[in-house]
Amino acid sequence: MEDFFMEWLGIVLLSLFLLAGIVVIFFGIAGTFIIVASTLVYGLATGFQRISLGFILILLAIAIILEVLEEILSGIMAKRFGGSRRAMVGAIIGGFIGALLGTPLAPVIGTLLGGFLGAFLGASLLEFIGGGDANIALRTGFGALLGAIGGKITKIIVAVIMVIMVYIKLF
Repeated sequence: MEDFFMEWLGIVLLSLFLLAGIVVIFFGIAGTFIIVASTLVYGLATGFQRISLGFILILLAIAIILEVLEEILSGIMAKRFGGSRRAMVGAIIGGFIGALLGTPLAPVIGTLLGGFLGAFLGASLLEFIGGGDANIALRTGFGALLGAIGGKITKIIVAVIMVIMVYIKLF
């Protein structure tokens, strides 16, 4: 009876951390790594009976790919909306700097909004400075903003899929 209780307690705690991993993504925090870490802790605690180390490495690879994809998607969309390579770089760097600057101003929500605004401004400014006209620069910035939002949505969807993968292993 005690083993049954401990097993379910572990699953409940894991579930809370998995849910937290999804929720914090909305606020600019790398929740996919929370999903990986909590799954690793569960695996360690249970002697990797249901969750293997190989499975955790797959989750880690997915998390890393998602982080990279989220960062570069704003640059890709800036280019797609007519921007130059400078605009792509501006979107990526601007999103990163915006998230960093937004965090101390308004923790959590500032990270999210700062990243979006930074991608827009970075792409727009570098496109404009590079000789583009204002309309093209603004369109490029809008593309970068859409890319940043799309990256965040993609990350949330894949995080949910990661959690479903964990539950399939558990049950």
